[in-house]
Amino acid sequence: MGSVFNRKCLEVLHAGSVKDFERQIVDFAQGLGFDTVAATVITDHSPTLVEFQSVTNAPEGFLQEFEDPNLGRIDPINQHCKRSSSPIVWNRQTYAAPGLQELWERQVPFGYRSGIAFAMHLGRGRHYMFGANWEHDRCESVRNYRSIFEDLVTFGAHSQAAAFELSTPTPPAPNNTWPLARSELEALRWTMDGLTSCEVGLKMALSEWDVTLRLQRAMKKLGCGSKYEAVLKAIKLGLIEGV
Repeated sequence: MGSVFNRKCLEVLHAGSVKDFERQIVDFAQGLGFDTVAATVITDHSPTLVEFQSVTNAPEGFLQEFEDPNLGRIDPINQHCKRSSSPIVWNRQTYAAPGLQELWERQVPFGYRSGIAFAMHLGRGRHYMFGANWEHDRCESVRNYRSIFEDLVTFGAHSQAAAFELSTPTPPAPNNTWPLARSELEALRWTMDGLTSCEVGLKMALSEWDVTLRLQRAMKKLGCGSKYEAVLKAIKLGLIEGV
């Protein structure tokens, strides 16, 4: 069993694609008796700009719930993982205790009734969250899951390395490929910090209209549909730096 487990850890560490990564984490989780699994890379680009990249075998539609920042601020599992790296066994009571039974009920149609989750906080605004879940209720003592805890955390340490490798920003493009003006880049940097166009204008000594114009030009050059998408793409291309 030990050699099989070690092989699975090495295989996920060297996953060559997102599809390969998904196949391996699903195979691992289901081998432990879980039904669904989710691995999420979280990057804090700034206090107001957080990027989620998730891989899961959950039914379509779950990620919209899972990555909703408003729900994340009150979800007891997310809040535990935000504060701690210790695994948590959760079930209906985890949500009912703080009066969030309705939030638990919203997850049930996706097969999320109970599970185990943990997070790794890696510095430079990088976090990794790994959760394996059951479609039925589990309420046994935490002591009964000690060996599963150990396997999940060990596998998680290997899978996070692959997850960050697969989500690494694309290398910076040549300067002449993305000819953003200095003022356009500056407007994107201030936008990254959560400032409105009016507030950016005060920082840059420009009118709100002038800032909006610069952001629109940056969006067009980067092929983006919103200023926030343009900020994320500029970060990925190395044109501006996140935290």
